[in-house]
Amino acid sequence: MTTPHFYWFAPTNGDGEFLGLQKPQREPSLEYLVEVAQATEEAGFEGILIPTGIPYLDSWMVGSAIIHNTKKIKPLVAFRPGFVAPTVAAKMSATLDQFAKGRLLVNVVTGGSQKELGQDGDFTEHGDRYARTGEFLDVITKSWAGETFSHEGKFFETKDAQLVPPLYQENRIPVYFGGSSDSAKEIAAQYSDVYLQWGEPVAQVKEQIEDVKARAEKLGRTLEFGIRLHIVVRETEEEAWQAAYHIISEIDDNVQEKMKNVFEETDSVAQKRMTEIARDTDRFDKYSWTGIGQVRKGAGTAIVGTPAQVEEALRDYMDVGITHFVLSGFPHVEEARRFGQDVLPRFEAVTV
Repeated sequence: MTTPHFYWFAPTNGDGEFLGLQKPQREPSLEYLVEVAQATEEAGFEGILIPTGIPYLDSWMVGSAIIHNTKKIKPLVAFRPGFVAPTVAAKMSATLDQFAKGRLLVNVVTGGSQKELGQDGDFTEHGDRYARTGEFLDVITKSWAGETFSHEGKFFETKDAQLVPPLYQENRIPVYFGGSSDSAKEIAAQYSDVYLQWGEPVAQVKEQIEDVKARAEKLGRTLEFGIRLHIVVRETEEEAWQAAYHIISEIDDNVQEKMKNVFEETDSVAQKRMTEIARDTDRFDKYSWTGIGQVRKGAGTAIVGTPAQVEEALRDYMDVGITHFVLSGFPHVEEARRFGQDVLPRFEAVTV
């Protein structure tokens, strides 16, 4: 029987019971993020995703804080290639991996908005961004392997590079990677360990899994597959849907208008797919809801229902090949505990 892996989310731009406010109800303080991580660990999750991007706190620093305030949970640290040299990123990750005694995972995020990337001084076009990501991953994986090597490419150059300190983990840190463009899928097939998608309908998720799996097989590689979703689980179906619509019941008009522009500015194929789903329908499959995707970018779909219904929806994704679930709920402390109590026990062989 396939063992599912469950991860939660660190709300490093703030938290609360409502989305779309001008100011979050709970600020992303050190104390609060540690509370989220500890609640996630106590609830039985294997890991916790720490996001990257303009609205968020620095993922490496948050990852370090979580490592030093937990015992078992694995920080899945998201970061963008191109802002630091791959050899520097190798040292940063190796240091954190040593501190974590092998608990570290990384999520490499190429980025899908030229406007947001430009705020950090990166004006690279979509195709070149992915080419740079591929070269970055080539260098960082060689570095993790403990080789002394030189590299001369389009974007990076090293001479007699060597990683000190070495990794705590053997060979490499597991790489999570997402993207729906052909270039993204090629990089995933070549370098990733887990290919991540957002919560599209099961049939579409299956299509992308089969596509990436075939690309990986041509390279002699085997990947695992994951999905990023929100969860709204309650004792009854009526309570669950009331809780879902409650999340988006206090949207600020200025925030709503700003998000319309964000959706239009992206050159991310995955974001465009997510936006189209949210615009086309309110609900899909058995228990999936697009309301969150109407007010925020990134992962925009939620599974809504009773514990049994949520389990059924997650197993539908498992049936097409998903084994890694990166989940979230609002607010994150309370919803992590709720999912841990009401849903995780339904999966008999959860890795913790």
